[in-house]
This record gives sequence, C-alpha cells and structure tokens, in this order.
Amino acid sequence: MIKNEKLTSLKRATAYQMAEEALREKIMDGSLAPGDLLPVEHDLAEQLGVTRPTVREALRKLESSGLVVRGPRRRMMVTAPSPSISSVAMQQAIVLHGITYRELCEVNLMIEPVGAGLAAKRITKEQLQKIKINLERTAAALDNPLELVKADIEFHDLVAEATGNKAVLLAREPVSDFLLPAYGRVISKIGAGKRLLEAHTKIFNALKEGNSEVAEEWMAKHYRDFLVGCEKSGISLDEPIREVDLEMEISKYERNHDE
Repeated sequence: MIKNEKLTSLKRATAYQMAEEALREKIMDGSLAPGDLLPVEHDLAEQLGVTRPTVREALRKLESSGLVVRGPRRRMMVTAPSPSISSVAMQQAIVLHGITYRELCEVNLMIEPVGAGLAAKRITKEQLQKIKINLERTAAALDNPLELVKADIEFHDLVAEATGNKAVLLAREPVSDFLLPAYGRVISKIGAGKRLLEAHTKIFNALKEGNSEVAEEWMAKHYRDFLVGCEKSGISLDEPIREVDLEMEISKYERNHDE
C-alpha cells in the first residue's frame, strides 16, 4: 500500500492514438506489409469505429513515423521507414550522450572494413560498373572539394549496398551521416583527394577480384587515414559532439534517398 503520496489519475488515450496504435500493430505484425494500400478514409473510419478526422490524424502520425506514404490515387500505402528517420534520432542521441568524433570513427572502423569484405564476395557486375563510374567522377573532382566529398559518400554507399545486407545499411548510416561535415573539412583543409582516390581504387580492384581480405584491409587503412586527416585539419576528436558546427554544413552532403 502506498502511503503519503498523492496519485494522479491515468490519462486515457485519445481516439486517434488508439486508431494509430491499431494500425501500427497490423503493420508490425505483418498483417499489413510494405506496398499494401490502406482502405480509403471512410472505410477505414468505419472499420475502426471512429470518425474520418480521427483516422486522418492517426494516418498523419503514422506518416511522420515513416510507416505510411501517399501512394497511387492518393491512397495511403504501407512502407518501410527510410533510414534517414532513424538517422536523425541517432544523431540526437549521439549529441545527448556526449559521443566524440573518435568514437564514431572507431565504430566505422568496425563496420566499413567488414562491409567491404562482404561486398567482395557478393558484388554484382552492375554494382562494379557503378563503382567504376564513381571512380571516374572522383578523379575528375580532385580540385573540387564539394564534388569530391559527394563522390566519396557515393563510393561508400555503393560498397555498403554491395554487401546485400540491409542491417549493415541501417547500422552505418546514422554514424556516417554525422561524419559528413568532417569529410568536407578534411578534404578542404589538407587536400587528401589523391590518397582518397588511391584507396578507393585499391578497394575497387579487390572487389573486382573477389578478394575480401584485401578489400577489408584497404577499407580499414582508408578510415585510419581519415582519422589522421581529422587531427591534421583541426577537428577536436576527443571532445563531446555538441552540434554540427564544422565549416562545411551537413546539408550540402545529405544523401538522396529517393534515387
């Protein structure tokens, strides 16, 4: 029995919250799968026993969570959340937990080399061709820091895609997104384009030969070089990250998830 404490009454969930939760449960248990169209508002309201405005608000909440999008004929369609949604939440957690750039680099040193090794075993001819084109783009951008960073991001994304592992894609993106301004700072301050191109070329050749050991080795070397580059360009590696305040803003390098 609780003594000397005043208990407050429990708040009841609103109708739209209950409607949202009912739909969310159907999505999460697989009853509604990505690509499935939801009933029109009138029918959905009738099935859930609520009003159309209530359904509209529930759908708005689900849309902001990335679980539904506007599909054909303006019908709401179930979808898997974009990696960018989890990326934003993770970036906020990185700041609030006082994580440093060194810690983020150490995480990438665990994920990216292993990913390159997997990619060497699984990469397709089409993916190899995309990376070859990327290397040509990188070589043409050695004197253009902004384009060089964009090509660098694309290279690592293509290698990650070649792993064929969706968990790798989801795990790496929040960390690598937060490091994007650091990439820009390193390239603009110390002109590391030639070393970057050399590392990417070595990794590409290992992927083409199916040599996972060499691909992993060169990806690890590439990230260790990046860590040294951060120190040389004046990035404080061991202080907690408080905000994205480097000279090149993260918005310049954001991935296009619609491609």
